[in-house]
Amino acid sequence: MNLSPAEILEKHQIPKTSFRELVIAILMENKEALSQKEIETKIPGSTDRVTLYRTLKLFDNKGLIHKIILDDQNVKYKLINEQIGVSHPHFHCRKCHRVICLPQVELPSCELPEGFSEAQCNLLVEGICNNCNQ
Repeated sequence: MNLSPAEILEKHQIPKTSFRELVIAILMENKEALSQKEIETKIPGSTDRVTLYRTLKLFDNKGLIHKIILDDQNVKYKLINEQIGVSHPHFHCRKCHRVICLPQVELPSCELPEGFSEAQCNLLVEGICNNCNQ
């Protein structure tokens, strides 16, 4: 069952605005994770970068998107697919800079010290994607 952007906001108890619905629609349309700048270019008209930043931060805090940290300066965002969750590897192409979820690849398990609890585990695989390898 595919939910509309408005239904997704309601499900995550986020107040609805047309801007938030638009950002969700953009994330839904794209199979790959997008940077803030990539999202910004898909928004018609002029965009307030601070509003977009705050929207992405809110979505991350509410568990609607996951943040994929590539390095000190590059972060990409992807809507969370509830069937695969956020604890899975991602592939980052060094040529085209696409970031692709790899839910079919199992993350190695690690034993945490007593009293610790895991919220999310990240693994980033870097290389060249199949499109760029041709």
